[in-house]
Parts: sequence; structure tokens; C-alpha cells
Amino acid sequence: MAGLLPARPCCQLSELLGIYFGSRGRLLHRGGDGEAAYFSLLRNAVARKVVRLGRAVGHMEAKYQAVKTKKRTTLFIELSLPAGMQNAFKQPAVRAVPEAACDRKALLRGLFLGCGSVNAPSSRYHLEFVAPTQSWAVAIRDLAAEAEVQAGVMERGGQNVVYVKEGDGIVRLLSLMGASRAVMEFENVRVVRSVSGQVNRRLNFETANIGKAIGSGLRQMAAIEKLEVAGRLESLPTALREMARWRAAYPELNLAELADRMKLSKSAVNHRLRRLQHMSANVPPPDHARRSA
Repeated sequence: MAGLLPARPCCQLSELLGIYFGSRGRLLHRGGDGEAAYFSLLRNAVARKVVRLGRAVGHMEAKYQAVKTKKRTTLFIELSLPAGMQNAFKQPAVRAVPEAACDRKALLRGLFLGCGSVNAPSSRYHLEFVAPTQSWAVAIRDLAAEAEVQAGVMERGGQNVVYVKEGDGIVRLLSLMGASRAVMEFENVRVVRSVSGQVNRRLNFETANIGKAIGSGLRQMAAIEKLEVAGRLESLPTALREMARWRAAYPELNLAELADRMKLSKSAVNHRLRRLQHMSANVPPPDHARRSA
């Protein structure tokens, strides 16, 4: 996005203003030398773009300084403003938003370069603008709404933050601002996350079903064994004896698989197994049977 230079002069100025207002730029009064727009930036690519935009808009002379500290490098840029252009850098948010759609898009892109960021979608979906003022936060939210993106506004650490947490909304905003490469990367990660989520949900579902089937099979096998030890299995009706033999032969099958093997309906198999379990519940424990004898 920082490498994109608009073709039309009006869009170039709108983007430059967006970076200026977004990065909380200020005007310097230099006496007889007129006024200059002063930028304080953290990204070198954005700093280079400010210089390119200044030259394209009005052949502005640029002074560039980098100050390094232990935590970060801050880039200071001073653009000499041509006569008659100073007022554009003094406008409040309400008047700074242009009428033309292409200029509004360029302004939004500049604001994002000046105060915006987007999280890697591998962690969570989050795009935000740390707006310079509350009025600019409202303006950014309204610009997002024009692209049918629902953005929220909140105060965090005394700053006004405009945020978007919905994946489709982030993609629409990035596309609107011309961040084609970021959109492709974002969408690729979104697809991977979506497929991974579907696989995990399916795996969890299958694991739960397998656990349920194993638990049911163990209970049914215990019931059949209890009936056999008590000598009651052979006295059962033919259908139940057959059911007991099938279950004992295939304890790992679920109801649907067992019903398919037996050429019966699932409900018939379930009914017979429930009858076997019910009958085994009425069989007294072996020690009780011995005392009774």
C-alpha cells in the first residue's frame, strides 16, 4: 500500500493529508520561508511515500531525519508547503473529508498509513485506526460505513480507536485502500483457518461419536456376559439370542454399522439391545445367587 502512488493530483493531495492528520502532523512557521508540514513517522516505507507525494503534489522540498532509540526509530519529515496550500493542512475533520469518491478513498488510505494497523489473521481478525481526535474517529467510521463496513469506536488509554473485527469487513477496507497483496495474504490465511476449523470440528464430532459408541458397546457386552454367566442367554427368544451373538462378534461397530451387517433397521437393533440390557439389570449378582442357593 505504501508503494502505491495515485495518478491524479487530487488523490495525491488527499492521501498526503490523510497521512498528515493520521500521524498527528503539525505546521511549522518558518518566518520568511513560509510554512512546512511536519511529520513524525515510525515506518520507513510511509516516510518515503510522504516525500514522493510531496514532490508529486507541489514539488515540495523535503528535509528528512531519523532518530534512533533503544526501542524504535522515529522518522521526521519536513515538507515546505507552496503558497496557497497551507489551508488544506489546517482543516478540521468535518471539512477535510473531500467530496469525490476517489479522494475519499485516498484520504482513508493515508489515514491508515498514518495511524492504522491490522493484525495477522492467523491470531485474530482486527483492524484499527488510532484516530488523532474524536471528530476524526467519527469521520473514519463514516468512511468505513460507505464501504458497507461496520466499524466500532472506543476510547483506549485516552485515545480514540476505530476498529473492525469482522473478516469480510477487513477485506473490503483493505481492498478499498488498494492493499491487494495484503488482501491476498489475509484471504489465504482465512481459508486455512476456515478449513482447519472445519476439520477440527469434524474430528471432535467423530471422536465424541466414537467414544459414545464404544461406551454403549461396552455396556451392551457387559449385559450379554451377565446373562450368559447366569445361564439365561439360551432361554431368550431367538431374535435376542441372535442379537447377543452379533454384538459379541462385533463389539466395535456402532448401531448403524451393526444394523447394516444384520440387514435390520437401526431402531430394531437398538430396541433389541435395550431389551438385553434391561433383562441383565434384573439378574442378581453371582454372590447373591449363591447365598440364595
